[in-house]
Amino acid sequence: MSKTVFIILFSGFYFYSSAQNTVPEKMIAALDSFSFLRPQEKTYVQTDRNDYITGESIWFKTYALLNEKPTILSKVIYVDLVDQSGTVTEKKMLKLKDGTANGVLDIKPEWAPGDYYLRCYTMWMLNFPAFITEKKIRILNYAKPAKERQGPASNAGLHVNFYPEGGNLVTGLKSIVAFKALDENGDPVTVSADVVNSKNEKVATFNSIHNGMGSFELTPAANEVYKANVQFPGGRLKIFSLPAAKEEGITLSIDNSNANKAFIKVERSEKNKAKYNNLLVTAQINYQVAYMGKLNIEEGLDAAAINKKNLPPGIMQVTVLTEDGQPLAERIVFVANHTTGNSLLLPGITNLDKRKKNTITLNAQEFSNLQAAVAVTNANSESSKYNSTIFSSFLLSADIRGNIHEPGYYFNDKEPVTLQHLDLVMMVNGWRRFNLEEIMANKFSQLRYPFETSMSITGKVLQSNGKSVLRSGKINLIIKGEDSTNIMSQAKTNEHSVFVADNIDFQKGATIYYQGTNTSNAEAIVSVKIDSIYFDTLHKAGLNNGTILSTTSPAAYLQQLLDEKKKKDTTFGKTLSEVVVKSKRRSEVDSLNAVYASDIFYGSDQTLLLNSNINYYDVWQFLRMMVPGIAINETDTGKQVNFTRYQGVDMFSENATNSGVQFFLNEIAVNISLIDGLDPSDVAMIKVFKGVTGIALGADRGAIAIYTIKGRSTRDWRDKGFDIYRRSGYSAMREFYEMDYSQVRPNNDIADIRTTIYWNPEIKIKDGKAIIEFYNDDVCKKFKVVIEGVDANGKLLHVEKEIE
Repeated sequence: MSKTVFIILFSGFYFYSSAQNTVPEKMIAALDSFSFLRPQEKTYVQTDRNDYITGESIWFKTYALLNEKPTILSKVIYVDLVDQSGTVTEKKMLKLKDGTANGVLDIKPEWAPGDYYLRCYTMWMLNFPAFITEKKIRILNYAKPAKERQGPASNAGLHVNFYPEGGNLVTGLKSIVAFKALDENGDPVTVSADVVNSKNEKVATFNSIHNGMGSFELTPAANEVYKANVQFPGGRLKIFSLPAAKEEGITLSIDNSNANKAFIKVERSEKNKAKYNNLLVTAQINYQVAYMGKLNIEEGLDAAAINKKNLPPGIMQVTVLTEDGQPLAERIVFVANHTTGNSLLLPGITNLDKRKKNTITLNAQEFSNLQAAVAVTNANSESSKYNSTIFSSFLLSADIRGNIHEPGYYFNDKEPVTLQHLDLVMMVNGWRRFNLEEIMANKFSQLRYPFETSMSITGKVLQSNGKSVLRSGKINLIIKGEDSTNIMSQAKTNEHSVFVADNIDFQKGATIYYQGTNTSNAEAIVSVKIDSIYFDTLHKAGLNNGTILSTTSPAAYLQQLLDEKKKKDTTFGKTLSEVVVKSKRRSEVDSLNAVYASDIFYGSDQTLLLNSNINYYDVWQFLRMMVPGIAINETDTGKQVNFTRYQGVDMFSENATNSGVQFFLNEIAVNISLIDGLDPSDVAMIKVFKGVTGIALGADRGAIAIYTIKGRSTRDWRDKGFDIYRRSGYSAMREFYEMDYSQVRPNNDIADIRTTIYWNPEIKIKDGKAIIEFYNDDVCKKFKVVIEGVDANGKLLHVEKEIE
């Protein structure tokens, strides 16, 4: 893609990119080359909410962009949930389609409470780890209260960093100095200070104005040093040194408060001032040159104005260089050309009564092929207000170094004070996706990770000694997936003995049978080395931000749920006499549950094992024999399975016999036709879910989960000389259970308390509108609606509204 250069006219001076000045041409070529050789993918993970209780699930949707549009390169995405120690407590590998993927993470009951971080990234993004964003998730556990932060015995953890505008202080030149104050836990803190010189004379004062940030003016004198006497909360005082001033150079100041223009001002030192007379000013956003112009300070050309009106939203990098291309000063500013989407949420039917239907409408006419998700939650369930959003992630966090506290705040509105605070973020955080001098000299960072265009199996086929190259090697692969996938594949080696078997597609896990050969001599003995996959080796994750335990009190609604859960699970009011506990051998059912069943599938109405002494004709024969009240009928469209005589089924449905049972194969929802082909001898266990247990799986008419024996193959390929190993596949998917009181009787006695009222990761657009329908629970009196997404052209959507 060629770059567009916007030619700017200012102060009667015309600048044209031409052969007479090669620096601008080199810069444009360098940006072109960098964006081509190091394309930057960005990701964002949208969750149904930010605060959770152990035992619940995190529903999420991921978005991956390349050059501000849905990525067309990576087809695999990873989501990690990282605890306070940096350990990956849960991980998912998902298949990207149109730059998005949906998933769910289950929070285990034994997890410690506190702040966790969701990391979402592609394999390619591991080449640029500093720009992988994280989303903070708060997990509560009534059985394990969060540890209280202890007050520091000293001031060792308190810190203030100073950032002169443009990069440096210069003797005799007035500069704006921004600062950021953090407490011992890494949180922003309110401070005030006096700035003094070496004679302890006060030369400036400052106060933080937002999230520990602020700024002040300083004109450094020659041969002088400055310190800040900073007052922290609690009367604590700490002294910090300011950056030393340079004897010569330039200062750069930018006024970005105007909606349409950014005004630039440059001053130079008296020392060696001729060296800093003729300067080049450039600005780039998304690797496109947005402005380029010359300054001649001697002739009064020391300022410029950049037209922001037609620029895309995001971070713009402004650099001042010498005539020969040496950068002198740099500053980033934010181009706030984004639009909030709250006006796109049209009035609908609101009914806050118990179990009543609600309707909202999204006007999506300005979007092309919109990929979006909607979450409706109890508005009283959140303790944090300004967590990350699709705007803050793609336009801010993904392009900036350092932690941003409450990033969603900066996109809540476009009020002058909000934009002023956002400009402080620009001054105290760095932007270094590339070093301009290095890329102009064709120096690029090394790459360790490729684009993943599919799930693949890679390795080497070597000669029998396991070391020497085999130029005519081949590998045969047979893949037996837990999701009943059966794949046969072949791959030849290249000149380095490397093979790649790609387009492998299965969920959960698989047993891989493999055999290496020499294509020129099928009887030759060869050595095969299979590469470990990143997903299977992922255990620790380096965090961009320090992880800490949270002490913020949970939202009142979540505290109520925690208290109720504690009451149910704890015995009160009686001291028990001595109890003798006798252990017993774990049953075969318990053993199989431990091996095969995840938490959400663990509790069922029946857990059945096939009798190995009986030769069943098919799975249906076994189900008819062992499951009371099951009806298996042949219809014109195939088999129809229902629970017709289950006691209490009418409590959930007015017409239970008209809906079929949902089948799961190795915990993956499948069509009933797939069960027809199952060999009963391959079945390890069958679990039956009726009524309440079925609803938990999103199957209000009941469900049957069938588990096949892990690693079982109808033909043992190892007898034919195949070796074997296990590997993971794409994470299994399941749907969010939507309570539909048009199908489930609204007057049943089971309490309906849902923190997440509704979650839909794939909003359907028809005639430019999306109709969103959901039923209230028993307690919610104020809904929080969040809709986020991106369309085919990279246009972002964020809607956030409370309805009461």
